[in-house]
Amino acid sequence: MTDGLHALATPDRLGDLPVGIDRLGAEMWALTRPDVHLVRIENGRLVGRLSAWTAGPEAGTGCLGHALWDGPGAGRDLVEAGCEWLSGQGAEAMLGPLDGSTWFAYRVVTESDGSPPFRGEPTPPAAVNAAFESAGFAPVAYYLSSRVEALPDRSAEAAAARARLGEAGLTLRPFRLDAAEAELRALHPLLLCAFAGNAYYTPLDEARFLATYRAMLPLVDPRLVLVAERDGVPAAVVLAYPDADPEAVVVKTLAVDPAEQGAGVGGALATIVQEDARRLGFERAVHALMHAENASVRISDRLGVPFRRYALLGRAL
Repeated sequence: MTDGLHALATPDRLGDLPVGIDRLGAEMWALTRPDVHLVRIENGRLVGRLSAWTAGPEAGTGCLGHALWDGPGAGRDLVEAGCEWLSGQGAEAMLGPLDGSTWFAYRVVTESDGSPPFRGEPTPPAAVNAAFESAGFAPVAYYLSSRVEALPDRSAEAAAARARLGEAGLTLRPFRLDAAEAELRALHPLLLCAFAGNAYYTPLDEARFLATYRAMLPLVDPRLVLVAERDGVPAAVVLAYPDADPEAVVVKTLAVDPAEQGAGVGGALATIVQEDARRLGFERAVHALMHAENASVRISDRLGVPFRRYALLGRAL
């Protein structure tokens, strides 16, 4: 391809892109389904890429994601080009970086203690944040990750939490890794309804949900994925997995059916999975990627200390 800005409407030309920054993969294109993929080539090298989606989480709002570039200059040009393209499609506002849906990668890092990324943490380079901000984007939602430096012995609390779940008619069991496909299919409706109240939520069809969570299965220790069932149907789940740091566990997902909320189910699952992790030999825990106003933050505050903050950015035309 020649130098300049190119717009790809299908993934078949991804293989024609020159060397440079990491190209968007065809599998990620199929999973996230962008409407257009913008690339910038300079001196025969790929120096930037950005995708756009017209169907954002709110009416009249588009998304810009798959953001990666060598520096804020190329990035700002791409962001402006993405905004111009979305405007031409009728969008009145934009969100970014957001890979089409909050089920996929989104947010920029706004504050950090400098520690390495935990396993599964999206950490776009500072140049992404700088380019969006220089193009007039500002935070519209805030998130954080917290760390528990030393998991305390909470065996008594965990036992009491298990008892409370049983008294409430819930049965707690580990994830069945040998039946992972069926387990994920059963969890799909739970996560859809549990996340429906989240900021900028959009539902995800079963096929893409399965593809997304299948990719996480190599990380899964079934003893750290606990499913609470009512009459054999999942009513809550907590997903944790070992970090790259062998002494740390990442608590990634805590989802509770709205019909079960208010009964302390989420707090009970968080207590139990962290105590289970401690008994398995983990010394630290990461409470990952929580919306600043979610109940999970209040649960985390009992033990965790924030070490990274993030924001989703937006811009009105």
